Amino acid sequence: MATKMKIPLIIIAVVLTMLTASCRESAPSAHVLAGNMSYARGQYQKSILQYLGADTVNSGKDVVFYNLANVYYALGEGDAALRAWAMAESSTDDMDILFRVAFNRGVLYYHWGRYDEAYRSFRRALTLKPSDIDAKINLEDALSRIRSAVSQKTASGVNPGEDGDKDSRHLLDYVRRKEADAWSVQTTESGESVEDW
Repeated sequence: MATKMKIPLIIIAVVLTMLTASCRESAPSAHVLAGNMSYARGQYQKSILQYLGADTVNSGKDVVFYNLANVYYALGEGDAALRAWAMAESSTDDMDILFRVAFNRGVLYYHWGRYDEAYRSFRRALTLKPSDIDAKINLEDALSRIRSAVSQKTASGVNPGEDGDKDSRHLLDYVRRKEADAWSVQTTESGESVEDW
């Protein structure tokens, strides 16, 4: 009968050890969850404290830095947000976090009027998650702003080759050719337009 009691005690001890270990691993998650809840309520300083309180010695640094950067962005601290996103990016190989960092960085650059950098960030986001519609829309919008700036420089007499990035000019030329191909109207030999339908 003594042996029967030892087996359940051993099983209970193993289960308790596993539960205790999982509690230690979930501690950063609890802080992140609490930080996310504070962030959703608009309590940004409280959420910063909760993110910073997460013990990220073994794992979770990427999530903490990503969320911390989002709070900094919400507070209007763009430079701090960029530094925190860079730390999140360097501490992860999670494609979802890398996508979100690139996307959010693009949004920040766009709001700052740095459309070339926004374009590059959205392009990076799309290489990580090609099916994301919002990233595609933002990429096109940033490209539109770049094209507008180039056409304004050209109209004002400034040579875009003197200021512009060589890759951006090539990209814009390529996009113009593609848009011209996509939007050209097909005509018949008599000169009438051909309808798609």
